[in-house]
Amino acid sequence: MNLIEIGSRIKAYRKSISISQEKLAEMVDVSPHYIYEIERGSKSMSLETLMNLSVALQLSTDYILFGNQATDIVSLSEQLAKMNEKQRERAESAFKALLPYIK
Repeated sequence: MNLIEIGSRIKAYRKSISISQEKLAEMVDVSPHYIYEIERGSKSMSLETLMNLSVALQLSTDYILFGNQATDIVSLSEQLAKMNEKQRERAESAFKALLPYIK
């Protein structure tokens, strides 16, 4: 695991979606300087920060850590669109149960 490569991927993607370090820091609940350090590759991050970055940037942790693009992963919205009402209700219940652990 190369911190410089991880930071480069985060920075490149952040810039591609026109989000400032300050905005990303706010979304992840860390300081802008910490985002700067992560993007430079001079700081590692906790699992919680990795997960928060993944959610904020809508990138897989596999991509952030290793640069692997999963071609068979379907977005959550695409999966929900394919579900019937009962399945969506179950997915919503499961997601609500997980929310406290994501924050």
